[in-house]
Amino acid sequence: MKQNGLRWIITLACLACLAAASIPSERGWAAPVPPSTSRAVDPEPTPSVSERISQLMTAWSLARSPEAAAAPAQNAAAPQIIAARDLGFITRLPLLVFDWKPNFEPAGFSTCRYGTTDLSRRQNAWLTTLGVGWHLNFGSTPWGRIDSIEYTPVVKVRQNKDGCTYLDGYTISPPLTDQGLGALVDANPGALWIVGNEPDRGPNVDNPNDPDCSFRVQDDTEPEWYAQGYHDVYHFIKQRDPSAQVAIAGLVQVTPGRLQYLDKVWDTYLEKYRTPLPVDVWNMHIYILPEATPDGRPNGVANVAVGTDPALAIRESGDDPARCPDPQVYCWAEHDDLGIFAEQVIAMRDWMKRHGQQNKPLILSEYSILYPTWLLDEYGNYFTTERVARFMTETLAYLESAADPNLGYPQDEYRLVQQVLWFSINVSRNSAGSSSNLVDDSLTNLTELGRLYKQEIASRPRARSTPPSRSAGRSGRNTTRPSPPRSGFPTEIASRPRAANLLPDPIAPVVAVAGGGGQATANLAVEVRNNGNVEAQPPYTVTFYADSALQQPIGSAQVTTSLAGCARRTTRVVVPWEGLSPGKHQFWVKVDATNAIVEGREDDNVASGVAFVAPHQVLLPLTARQ
Repeated sequence: MKQNGLRWIITLACLACLAAASIPSERGWAAPVPPSTSRAVDPEPTPSVSERISQLMTAWSLARSPEAAAAPAQNAAAPQIIAARDLGFITRLPLLVFDWKPNFEPAGFSTCRYGTTDLSRRQNAWLTTLGVGWHLNFGSTPWGRIDSIEYTPVVKVRQNKDGCTYLDGYTISPPLTDQGLGALVDANPGALWIVGNEPDRGPNVDNPNDPDCSFRVQDDTEPEWYAQGYHDVYHFIKQRDPSAQVAIAGLVQVTPGRLQYLDKVWDTYLEKYRTPLPVDVWNMHIYILPEATPDGRPNGVANVAVGTDPALAIRESGDDPARCPDPQVYCWAEHDDLGIFAEQVIAMRDWMKRHGQQNKPLILSEYSILYPTWLLDEYGNYFTTERVARFMTETLAYLESAADPNLGYPQDEYRLVQQVLWFSINVSRNSAGSSSNLVDDSLTNLTELGRLYKQEIASRPRARSTPPSRSAGRSGRNTTRPSPPRSGFPTEIASRPRAANLLPDPIAPVVAVAGGGGQATANLAVEVRNNGNVEAQPPYTVTFYADSALQQPIGSAQVTTSLAGCARRTTRVVVPWEGLSPGKHQFWVKVDATNAIVEGREDDNVASGVAFVAPHQVLLPLTARQ
């Protein structure tokens, strides 16, 4: 009792010290309450919405920094206190938690389709409760390992700078040494490595609090140097672990300026190394953020993509709703517009196809609502929890079922996106993205959004009832934006149950040469893929046949290793076919031939191929006499 009483005394004493500032009362933010004093003071000008969001984005960048997350609490709190004071929110003392007793309720399932970010060890402990199948922390070392949840490390690539001046060269972290990245690659065989995080996002220009550009926002690297940094990281990882997969960095969003950045990366790599950019998994972020002020200057929100034409930047509305229909404008109210969200997905897949990359997976490694709940948009509406929840539900439904035979990934039923990740488990309430937190600030309970995300994952897959419109009608907006890069939106496909689904990749022709006896042995090979939502557990059998009725087996092989879902990885199976005469021989293969695995579909397990046998020949050297 004495201990509990002491806790109450301390808590009440802290509450008595709470200093309340003003609360928002009009569009954007209200000015901070001036300090109580007997002398006259000049009131500070009210910052614009753009300036306030710029400050939020700075705090957001700090929240996503693995270095900041790993620092002691007293050090990590310093920039947050400054941000809170500058932004003019209600000032709050840190919540005192004497005994951390989180209300964990493990989901009992996980699916590779959905993930989230964990920015501390305590946040990491929430992953199993949410039911996610993958996570990242913007660093290269996990807070903790969970067997059923894939960790995705990030390698940082940053261009060298002298103040605000970009210099030649770049720094890679962890360094490309045996003790640096090498040790991490060895410890994570077969991992998916993301090279960089938003290298297109530069510093907030004309920032009076950072005149020498000492605060680097994200990776801040020109596309020409990112291409070279990517080359170095890719080949270092692949030489050390051929089974590893490498993904390109997610840019802030998919807009014309960002796609120009990607064009420059692609072109630089092709010109310098005489080969196309090698990417195992394509990657993107989706946010609907203006990149420039109404007069075209970088705005500190998304900013003009580094090294790109400022004329391509999408501009702010100037708080004028009449400008929202302009395709060159992103209103604050459009931050949760499902039509624009879908446009960005299609634009990325369209870019991939034009560069010969349609047959690659695409992941969405970060998205959510970044604007705070107390922000008023151009139509006088807040970004309430209900509004964020609606955005979550509608985007997950779209991402689950959107497919297009002309753009999507063939090995995943032409789905446009293979995996998605919601930002974040928790960021500071003074940081952009706090309106999307899945766990409360004390890290003891799921938020309303956290409960919804867990429920959405548990109830997925299920199809959308209506396709997205190009104007979602958010916040009173009833205008229509222009068409996306391709006319029409993707079709929808039936959602899959939470199960594995094995299928063979298309089979390349096999060539063999007959021996002296006139016969040959052809090694038949197939890559087995799992485009289901969960891991396929062994053992299962792969059988090759000499007839389409699957009645004449050539041979079988048993797979004894698990295979992750979401269509990113394969298992190679090889079976010899002996006694072949010269000529063409067709064969068929069935994955899970004995139906040992319960699959989402059983009608996609068969593929066919051809083996060509050349006749035995004796080749003699040709000699010529003079």
